[in-house]
Amino acid sequence: MKILEKLDIALSEVTAAENALEGVLRELRAGVRAEKVTITTTVEGAFDRLRKSRAELARLRELPDEE
Repeated sequence: MKILEKLDIALSEVTAAENALEGVLRELRAGVRAEKVTITTTVEGAFDRLRKSRAELARLRELPDEE
């Protein structure tokens, strides 16, 4: 499997995870109870890392194919 194919698969998986996590964040933000604050902060941190990873994968996908 070529590197571009691997990047496409990784980008697809990260995008799906980002979308799922975004839905969870939306639901958590809708709740106002105090115990959700810690969970929301953790999930928001994970979402930020996931979003940055997706952006980096997309950037790598655009590099010239060296194979």
